[in-house]
Amino acid sequence: MTKPVIIKGKIQFVGFSTTEKNSLMKYNEPTFQDGFKENLTDTMMSSFENLKLTNKEKKHLSRSHRKLLNYYRHLNLFTLNSDAKKLVHEINHSKQSHILIEANHYGAYVCLAALFSGKLSDEKTVEFILEKAPLALFPKAFIKTEPKNKNHKVVFRLAEDCWLTPFSSLYNNQRIKCSLKSFKKSA
Repeated sequence: MTKPVIIKGKIQFVGFSTTEKNSLMKYNEPTFQDGFKENLTDTMMSSFENLKLTNKEKKHLSRSHRKLLNYYRHLNLFTLNSDAKKLVHEINHSKQSHILIEANHYGAYVCLAALFSGKLSDEKTVEFILEKAPLALFPKAFIKTEPKNKNHKVVFRLAEDCWLTPFSSLYNNQRIKCSLKSFKKSA
């Protein structure tokens, strides 16, 4: 049985022409850890106790939310590392000195892995605008070094209609320093 992949993601280099190589990176089918199968027991409330959700958040956490979170918990870390290395290469070899990157879902994790790798060029100003990814579940193994360059920044953008909005415990991470920008989507 194939599982529907609902955490597709993208990384968009803002301000780059669409003809520039890799101004858009799409991730249509992130890979999962070997042996991962959708399992009912993995989506039970008890398997999310470590997230320390508030009672209000627990009431809002539906099975579809838990299923989505389960996908993030079982991402293939080797693939994430490889994708982050590709992003670091694109940033470091870019002709731009100021780079603005927007990313969502799995793409946000790729950006965080690149940022915390310690391999981004100090000569570049890089701002990541991330959305729709639970920062609380970002793998600790990828937080290798704090960004040394004050010109490497992270903004987490939270739309009013985003699935993460009612779960502040999920878009906060003690080790990831970012500013939070909330906004309403216009119709």
